[in-house]
Amino acid sequence: MPDTEPKHQRLSDMISDALGEPDRDLANQTFENAEQLGKDILVADPQDANACYAIALTWYHRWGSSAERHNCIDWLRKTEAIDPEHPWVPLYLGYQYFDEGEFQVAFKEFNRVDREFFASIGQHWRNLKTDELALVCRIRGDFDPPNIASLRQLVSIYIAASEEDRAVPVEIVCALNDPQLRQRFDTSPCDVAREGIRLIEGTGEQRVFSGELLQLRSAT
Repeated sequence: MPDTEPKHQRLSDMISDALGEPDRDLANQTFENAEQLGKDILVADPQDANACYAIALTWYHRWGSSAERHNCIDWLRKTEAIDPEHPWVPLYLGYQYFDEGEFQVAFKEFNRVDREFFASIGQHWRNLKTDELALVCRIRGDFDPPNIASLRQLVSIYIAASEEDRAVPVEIVCALNDPQLRQRFDTSPCDVAREGIRLIEGTGEQRVFSGELLQLRSAT
């Protein structure tokens, strides 16, 4: 087997550099260079799942049209074909399908995420974000009305989590701030709005969601 470890390290560094680059054109150029490096690795070892996954990331994070970003799905599928247990594949498939508004497909992918893996590497916030996005899929997608108990549970977990173990709950707040989506639940829209308020105040994100907080308060 060829020794591709140095190239993998360089590939990882290039992706990190691109993610931190504020200039979108420069970032995209770095992503393109990283994509080519990943393909070079695959020439040496066509069964390198991590090279496929890295190429998927260069497409997922690239600044461009949604059609271009969709290329990440092909590379994620290639990754999974080589390594069916690759822990990052369902997560990023879920992210991409969610971004495309394919909520039923995204929901299935989020349910495949290996939460034990992400807990084992200390990324508890990813598991919480996965739970958040899965619930938002049920709110926005063609599903039966979501249960208010599932929202209350998510809000309580968010509030109880330490700052390092939670991300900003942007997607669920946006969903709860939509009057039509609040009507999707199996309870009064006022009850749903109250949970949105509890989430924002309980996580201390009043400044981030000042406008949403005002609208949710007016809905109660």
